[in-house]
Amino acid sequence: MATNDQLKTVTRWETSRHNSKDSCWIILHGFVYDVTDFLDSHPGGKQTILEHAGYDATEAFEPFHSRDTLEKYLKPSFRPRVLKPIKGVDISTTLLDTRFSAPFFISPAGGGKLAHGTGEILMTKAAAKHGILHFVCNNAGCTQQEMADARDPSQVLFWQIYAMKDLEVTKREIKQAIASGYKGFALTVDAIYVGKRERDMRLSIAALKSESDDQDEEDSGLSGGISVSRPAVFTEFDWITAVKWLRQITELPIAIKGVQCWEDAALCMHHGVHPWLSNHGGRQLEGAPSAVETLLEIRQNCPAVFDKCEVIVDGGITRGTDIVKALALGAKGVGLGRAFLYALVFGEVDASGLPYAAAVVRACL
Repeated sequence: MATNDQLKTVTRWETSRHNSKDSCWIILHGFVYDVTDFLDSHPGGKQTILEHAGYDATEAFEPFHSRDTLEKYLKPSFRPRVLKPIKGVDISTTLLDTRFSAPFFISPAGGGKLAHGTGEILMTKAAAKHGILHFVCNNAGCTQQEMADARDPSQVLFWQIYAMKDLEVTKREIKQAIASGYKGFALTVDAIYVGKRERDMRLSIAALKSESDDQDEEDSGLSGGISVSRPAVFTEFDWITAVKWLRQITELPIAIKGVQCWEDAALCMHHGVHPWLSNHGGRQLEGAPSAVETLLEIRQNCPAVFDKCEVIVDGGITRGTDIVKALALGAKGVGLGRAFLYALVFGEVDASGLPYAAAVVRACL
């Protein structure tokens, strides 16, 4: 749906040309709406809309709908406008009750110290420099407290939760995060068991072969490549028990990380938490949908989620235009993991004095 100021000058003749399922416009209360993408989602069936395609549908619309129906379910399209002077662009946003300078953030991703000895502390510093969010990884090479100590006084960090088999351990971890000033949480739910990560398996085999070929070294200290190793995760949670348990600990904002279908996004809305659309970087389950596919599913099947929740996405984001597309589809925040991990390889400062992780931020702006 284009905004009203864009459509006031559209003529009835122009509207009448858009009278098919491939391009369907209707007039309501003197305004023109492009409802092409809404046809298949209309509860009354698309034929009802197509009967009025290209014409004024106000008389048929009024008896069955409130005036704000389309505003609820049709969001502004991403349509470039020209001859519009661009001044003072503000891309700041509010995510989980905190204001940040940009709608993308450093997503929780372990292995920072494999890239650089200082580890994820460099990410915290880069996030502070540019005012973006660092969503700290539960499996980071630096401790929760080390990253809290490294932040700027005004900087806000969020914490990723893996619920350990011994829930008391995780409960203490969450309480410590709150005491250290973390202001939001994400419960990761799509990795109760570690997936079959074939690339890690191949690297492990290559490492073991290299070790056996080295006759001069009795013990290389190799531990099987970079495969995931973590304590046993709690496997008994369902929607009710998970949210209830978390709410007994904190009232701070909570996201459920690992949502991969619109039905689970709707359950997030029902239970008062925020859906984080993620397939775990494509490393957990073969054939899992991308976040953008799930975004489209939510838009088609349960668009109310976007009004009542803050939808977060990660995975497959390789450039700034990917971030814009996700936002245009309804995402509130977009996470990047690998990009910042790769940046850590080069250390904190480049030749111009710009931290490499900060350079990633600048490239996305």
